[in-house]
Amino acid sequence: MSLVRMAQLTEGQPARLDVGESLPCRVIGFNGPDVVLWLETQPEEELEPGTAAYLLIESEDGRIQAVRGEVAVPSGDEVVLRLTDSIRLGQRRTFSRAPLALPARVRPAGGGAEVSTVTRDLSAGGVCVAREGLGPVDGALEVTIQVANHEVTATAVAVRVTPAELGLRFEQIELDDRMLLASLALAYHRRR
Repeated sequence: MSLVRMAQLTEGQPARLDVGESLPCRVIGFNGPDVVLWLETQPEEELEPGTAAYLLIESEDGRIQAVRGEVAVPSGDEVVLRLTDSIRLGQRRTFSRAPLALPARVRPAGGGAEVSTVTRDLSAGGVCVAREGLGPVDGALEVTIQVANHEVTATAVAVRVTPAELGLRFEQIELDDRMLLASLALAYHRRR
């Protein structure tokens, strides 16, 4: 497989899903190699898991790019397409982000004072929190995010530090918690 540099994937972006017929769709979100698409028209034949497909996206310079994949989850107006080409997204993020404000706590991973804060945005790969009350950031951090009656706890490292915000990338997180955060981000973009 060759490495393809793909146009930037963004939520709400128009695209086409080619499954033998070309279906207009929109990108709802993405989670690693899985891209969630909302179909504007239904296919003539029902899509089955494993169906070979191409995601067609127009780049900024007007070129159409096709990335190979297979249907992972067909579900009415939505389809999850698992990309099978080796790709590099035109952006650094691998997961959809949603600007959700949830209660959070941050502390040094080795122990230390815990600071209450709020999320500015979150994804399955990381979180951005308000930095108010957080001192200098050095080393791994433990972050806890309150999602309804559940606490998501992860070990993270800072990837962006500004006076107002702290961008964290998860280094260790339970798979179920990662999927919960991915589903929150996708649910946010579905509503839009």
